[in-house]
Amino acid sequence: MTSTRFDAEVLSRSAGVDLTAAWDFIVDRTRANAAAFGDRLPHATDDGRYVFLEDGGWAGGFWNGILNLAYEKTGDAFFLEHQRSSWPRYLRRLAHPEKSSDNDIGHFFVPSFVADYVLTGFDGARETALQAAVLQGRSFHARGGFIRSWNIWTPGEAFSEENRGRMIIDAMYNLPLLFWAHAQTGEEHFKTVALTHARTSAHYLVRPDGTTFHTFVFDPASGQPKYGRTHQGFSDDSCWARGQAWAIGGFAMAHQYLREPVLLRAARACADTFLRHTLPGGVVRWDFALDDNAAEPIDTSASAIAANGLLLLAPQVDADAAAAYRRQATTIAESLFANHSTRGDPRHQGLIRHGCGHKPENRNVDASLIYGDYFFVELIARLSGQAVAWW
Repeated sequence: MTSTRFDAEVLSRSAGVDLTAAWDFIVDRTRANAAAFGDRLPHATDDGRYVFLEDGGWAGGFWNGILNLAYEKTGDAFFLEHQRSSWPRYLRRLAHPEKSSDNDIGHFFVPSFVADYVLTGFDGARETALQAAVLQGRSFHARGGFIRSWNIWTPGEAFSEENRGRMIIDAMYNLPLLFWAHAQTGEEHFKTVALTHARTSAHYLVRPDGTTFHTFVFDPASGQPKYGRTHQGFSDDSCWARGQAWAIGGFAMAHQYLREPVLLRAARACADTFLRHTLPGGVVRWDFALDDNAAEPIDTSASAIAANGLLLLAPQVDADAAAAYRRQATTIAESLFANHSTRGDPRHQGLIRHGCGHKPENRNVDASLIYGDYFFVELIARLSGQAVAWW
């Protein structure tokens, strides 16, 4: 594996993470939050308190994911009951495809309903998740070979016309909903859509240097490729850190399920590039073009997502690379818990600080983000040996 600045400056100082202390913090904070949130779906903090979105937004599933991870860890039905309390909000989304049929539907339904089914065997959760997978397939652009991003049906929505021919790197981490649906039903359409999208993503979203475009636009009628675009990054030709993080785990899971070498090559290229841009302390700036600008915010959510991706990738590579990826993921976990968690501050509802939601629009900057919190918990769960078998 290529040597990185992360290896040289951070790895040598890693002493591991106190998993018992981390779990005590997570379980206690999640229990208090569940009692305070009721059936609401949090998104990002404002002055340490979570703000809620009526339908959960694109990231609503991650709060349920935290509850499911806490239930998997403790066996306490309190967490399962609170996870299910928000289900009417999910069902309303399924009834309105304009709120559900986009690339983020996997983020919404995998850590919630798929996870519930994996943990409990409840058929109602399975059937709802399968409905979501059918909707995800509706966004497939057959001529271009990709799942379209964001909303494409609502007239007048920003970017709606360009979205008819747009794919996005985030969608790679949503493909597990299709993998799961294929495994459950045997219906080849689910696998075909996922495989085709993954191949197209590897070809058009991953650049030769291992960085990624945030989105790529195709002609909406013919499917012919046009150009790369950013939405949340610094510029069209820069590399948005959280998008790069989605790519690591997304391609790793796609290769694990589909066994296509091009997907493993993409996962490794994205992982090694992410690590080359990781700063001393195990975190990244919100866009890699800004690595040397100390005034620009970091994004702990990107680091948490990437670390999980490294652990997903490790079993699929040679022993030396696998050991390095695991060490690097452990170092990130140690940094997030020791330097960026909110332990000791019970007034704060988030788990990790310094997430960067949408810097170009100055939204949710230097905040706790529900997806950053989720992937921090998933990282601790994976390092603790939990299965996390829903991705």
